[in-house]
Amino acid sequence: MSISEQIADKLKALEAKVPGIEASLVATPDGLPIASALPPDADEERVAAMCATVYSSAERVCHELGKGAVETSFVRGKGGYVLVCSAGPNAILMVMTSPDAKLGLLFLEMKRLAKEIEEMVSKL
Repeated sequence: MSISEQIADKLKALEAKVPGIEASLVATPDGLPIASALPPDADEERVAAMCATVYSSAERVCHELGKGAVETSFVRGKGGYVLVCSAGPNAILMVMTSPDAKLGLLFLEMKRLAKEIEEMVSKL
């Protein structure tokens, strides 16, 4: 099984573990998809590129305002949340949720999964 397939399995496991997760994706900081658990109608390459842009913008804002390294970029819309965090220097993790997602549990599980992904991607 490839690393991309292993990461995709971990994304699906996260979805099963945390209520309210609707989709997830791992991409390079340049916006290239590594693995995803997206709806069938989603454009994986486009979502990966947008998530990389969101994370890069968050890094610039935090740097400019002296807030240190980005932990999570958090976007709240009427239909739910989109969270993007670092998974090491070579990957970012995006999770999309419904409005009623349990954010405390999600932050905890995203942090754990990001560390696992960092280790996996470092082997590429």
